[in-house]
Order: sequence, then C-alpha cells, then structure tokens
Amino acid sequence: MVTAACLVLALLTVFAVELSNTQANSKRGIEVQVHERAVLAGALISSLFQTVQQQVPQDSKIYGSAVVSDKTLNAPGQQSGYVAVLDRSGTVLASSRSFTAQARAELAGSAALALIRAGRPYGLGNVAPYGSTGVIDFAIAFPTPYGNRILVTGFTPGALSVLMTRALDSIPGVKGSHNYLVDGNDVVLASTNPAAQVGHLIPGAGAVQVLERHSGDVRNRYFDQVELTNSTWRIVLAAPDGPLFASVTGLHQLVPWLIFAAFALVALAALALGWRVLRASDQLHEVNRQLEGVNDELIGANETLERRAMELARSNQELDQFASIASHDLQEPLRKVQMFTEQLTVMERDHLSDKGHDYLRRTNAAAQRMQTLIEDLLRFSRVATEGRPFAPVDLDQITRQVLDDLDALVADSRAIVHLAPLPTVNADALQMQQLMQNLISNALKFHREGVPPEVTIGSTVAEETAQLTVSDNGIGFDLRYSQRIFRIFERLHPRNKYPGTGIGLALCRKIVERHGGYIVASSELDAGSNFTVTLPLHLVDEVIVLPRDLGAEVIDDTEVDEGAQTAEGAHVNA
Repeated sequence: MVTAACLVLALLTVFAVELSNTQANSKRGIEVQVHERAVLAGALISSLFQTVQQQVPQDSKIYGSAVVSDKTLNAPGQQSGYVAVLDRSGTVLASSRSFTAQARAELAGSAALALIRAGRPYGLGNVAPYGSTGVIDFAIAFPTPYGNRILVTGFTPGALSVLMTRALDSIPGVKGSHNYLVDGNDVVLASTNPAAQVGHLIPGAGAVQVLERHSGDVRNRYFDQVELTNSTWRIVLAAPDGPLFASVTGLHQLVPWLIFAAFALVALAALALGWRVLRASDQLHEVNRQLEGVNDELIGANETLERRAMELARSNQELDQFASIASHDLQEPLRKVQMFTEQLTVMERDHLSDKGHDYLRRTNAAAQRMQTLIEDLLRFSRVATEGRPFAPVDLDQITRQVLDDLDALVADSRAIVHLAPLPTVNADALQMQQLMQNLISNALKFHREGVPPEVTIGSTVAEETAQLTVSDNGIGFDLRYSQRIFRIFERLHPRNKYPGTGIGLALCRKIVERHGGYIVASSELDAGSNFTVTLPLHLVDEVIVLPRDLGAEVIDDTEVDEGAQTAEGAHVNA
C-alpha cells in the first residue's frame, strides 16, 4: 500500500511538472512567433534601403570630381531636405541651398556618419532638429579618385511614413496590438497606432526603455524589439497580454489544474479505500488463523471469541460503508470530470490547440480507468459480504457461457481453446463465472507475439475435491512471482503493453478461498502458464478456509497482468 501511495504521488508530481512546463513552453512559443514576425518585417524594411548600394557607381561619377559644384546638388530631382557631399574626414565639400547652419552643426553628431565610419555601407540616423519637422540623415559611402567620400541626404520623418506604415500593417497581431518604427531615441518614424504621431516619442516610451531594447512584459503589455541593420532604427511590437496569451492564460490555464486537483482527490480517496479493504482483509485472515485448530480450547475462550466476532462484524460494517461510498460519492467526482472534459471538448474545440485536445482525451481516459479500478475494488471487497447462497453449479455449462462471452477476444487473437468435461460443485454460480472468465481472459491476453494462444481447460475429481486446470502457451512468468501475482494491484508488465487494473487474479484467489479451496500457479518464461484451482465438491458452509497443509496460501492482494495482441480467426475444441 505504501508503494502504491508513493507511485500515485510520483505520478501526480510528474503530471504537475509536465503540465507547468507545457504551459510555459506554449507561452514561449507565442513569444517566439511574435519575434519572428518582427524579424521578418525588419528584413523587409532593410531590403528597401539596401537597393541604394546600386547607386554607388552613379554617385561616384556625379560627385567624384576634384571639385563638386553646388549647382550639381541643387539640380532638379536632387532636393529632399538637403544634400551634402563630405570627404572621409567629415569636411563638407559641397551642399545644397537647404543645408542650413543648423544642419551643418548637427552633422558632427550624426549617427548615420558614425555608422559609415564604423565600416557600414550606408547609415540611417536619428531624427535631428531641422526646420519645423526635423530631419533624418541618410549617409552612403562611395569611392572617388580623390578618396572615399560620403553623400549625406537629409529627409523629413514623414517622407517614408506611408511606405513604412504599409510594411508595419503587414505584421499580423491580436486585437489592441500596435507596431512602430522608431529611431534610436524612441521617436516614431511610422506606426499602425493612429494616436502615435510621426516625429514624437513612442507611446509607453518608458516601458520600452525599461526593457533596454529587449522583449518582455511591462504594464500588462508585451513588447518585442528588432534592430534594423545599418541604422539606429528599431521595429517595436506592442500587444496587450490578455489577447496575446489568451490560449495559455485565464480559463485555458486554470482548467487543466482543476482537473489535476480533481484527480488528486480521487486518487487519495481510492488509496484510502484500498487501505481499508486491505486492513479488513488482514483482520479477517488473522481471525481465521486464530480460529484454526482450537476446537476444544474454545470452551474456555468464549469471551475472547465474542470480542473477536464483534471486531470482525465492525470491520465488515466499515467495509460495507466504504463500499457504499465508493459506489456513490467516490464515483461522482469521476463522472463530473468526464462530463466537464466532454463539454469542454465540444464548447472550446475551436479555441483549443491539438495539445489541448490531447490533454482532454488523456484526462477522460484516465477517469475511465479510475472508475474501472473502483468498480473492481468493489467486486473484490464484496466477494465475502455479498455472495449468493451455495447451490449445485455445472462448471461445464458455466465455462461454455464464458467462452461465448469471450468469443470476440478468442476470434481476434486466433486462439485455440480445448475444453474437457468439467464437474458439478456446490458453489456461488456468479462467482464461479467470474473465476473462469478471469482465468481464461488472462490466458488469451498474455500470449506471445506472433504465436496464436492455445488454452486447455480440464479437470480431475478425487474423493470430495475437484481440481480445475487452465493452461496456456503464452509469455509465462518467472516462478518466483507465483505468489506475488495473486496480490492486489501487483503487475509484472506495464499498463501500456498489457491493460488491466491489477485486481483480476486477486479476485480469483478471494473467490476460491470463499469456497473453501485454494489456487496455485506454475509457469516458465516463454513456455506458458498453468493455474490449478482445488475446490470441495459438496461445500455446505459458505465460509470455510482450508488448513495450510492442504496448500492454501495467505497472501496480500494484488494482480499481475499478462498481455494480449489481436489477430484474426479462432476456434474452440471441446
């Protein structure tokens, strides 16, 4: 039981860690998508300016003479804000009439010239004072016979606003997001935000400065920044946190944790029920052990027997109470989990990612497994308390009925079943049917891959006992596990390979013991298994435990799974 509790705790911890990591990865994935959009837009805008390098030969021809005439710079088509030609030391060789003294003074601190001096092919600078609108320096280096020169063109911030705004509009985003093109001083050059004026600081400039040109969350908005090559310019993407991360926040983030909490509560309740079942079973075994061989000594021990009987009655009453809780209250959270996951799949199917649909499918499957486990625990706990009175039972007829019920499994696995005549015993018919169904289905399930299962069912009768045998040619098991496989929750194989709740063989052992018999198993790896059930033919009392010298083994409850593959075709030899 401690092992089961540790296993459940480990599984819940792993599930919680994986759930947290998945949600964090989903958020990081959204941030990466936003950054990729900004990078793509930056590359598009940069490519527009890279075409100026094709004009370098023409600039060398026009402005490469020993003396550059101002008339050349004032020719039609050459005017923008201003045009100036500089030598490599930064001395102005010629300029247009619009090149004012203020522009000349600002040229010394031009970021565009700093980029040229750093070896860049061209440079785009920040907005500098010039007239009423300001000016942006665009510098490009070109070779001449008299050394490298620099052509500086000054244009107003609004000159490229329309073109740049179209490029920013092409960046997809959520409702309430805005895209900006700003210079190194956070002055807007173009934007998709009507409230952001060209030539003014970007809205929320303080938040952008806090991020120091990196991405992140500030004041419930997410910012991402990408620098343009050969310039001081940057593309800034700003989006509200709520719509941007809607798929990993709010209800979408809370629902998986609510489901996880529900599973944790159900798991704890199931462990509590299992602990009570095992405790009651141990008490029952202890009472039976003390009652063996004390026929004459019981005359002077009436008081002790009465106390033990009261303890056993109280234990059985508590077990019945837990069974009632399990059949009603304990399964109610599971039904709600299944109902809510199904409704969430229908209502939110357009908003959930493929991974979200996968989580809901796994949640529903896990709830179904938990419900099956609780139902099997109930059957296990009610073997002794809710059994039917014993009556003559034709085991041959019971087994044939079980084979009819398992007809699909027999056909799918292409199994061959040999059925010999079986005797009639005094027993509980329903529990005998459960016994044979568990033994036969295990024999069909745990077959070797590529080898059709072959199951042999036979019996021998000696004096007042009947021996039933169920043999197969399956995967078998190590003989050292011959007692362990009858313990509750015990498994020798992983669930994803061989399904099952781990209670089937424990239920078989409990049914056999209730009928005053015992069950033993023998096997060899890859050579099949053999289960032998010994039962009295004419049992009168419902609760009889065979003495230990007859071979009965008192073991903790748990089942071992053996697996099955599906195939086609099957037949039964009887």
